Amino acid sequence: MTIINLVQSLQETFIGNAVRAAGDWLGAAVGIVHILGLVLLLTAILLVNLRLLGFGLLRQSVEQVAKTASPLFWIGLVFTVFSGSVLFISNAVQYYQNPAFLPKMTLLAFALAFQVTVLRKVSHADTSGTGEKSSLILAKSAALISLTLWLGTGFAGRAIGFV
Repeated sequence: MTIINLVQSLQETFIGNAVRAAGDWLGAAVGIVHILGLVLLLTAILLVNLRLLGFGLLRQSVEQVAKTASPLFWIGLVFTVFSGSVLFISNAVQYYQNPAFLPKMTLLAFALAFQVTVLRKVSHADTSGTGEKSSLILAKSAALISLTLWLGTGFAGRAIGFV
């Protein structure tokens, strides 16, 4: 079985057929859930990364901001992954063959891995400016890498509709 056969099989599942048969209203509803999830996810990411860079919320520690933003991140991630999976399954062959899809998924994997490993560790370290200069440089570098990965994921995702 080739990958395209697997993708076609996925598209022909109950969910794929049901979403396509339901018409535009269901696709629009799933799209709205996807956007809501993205808003929650990106809000949490921006809050933590901008705080790491020293922009805004300076009265709170990075760890406090990260802890407060964590539920937004996880709820947004669940909404986004669930709705994105439904959107993918409904038209899997077309998405799979889209030249922007693989870069988007690759960037998403790297962004998620970076978020739950490096950025999580950095946001729980002392980066208030009273610690070592190297930890401050590490925090700012991690924030820039995180923002680059997430923005790249967003641009690649947006490109899916245009290529």
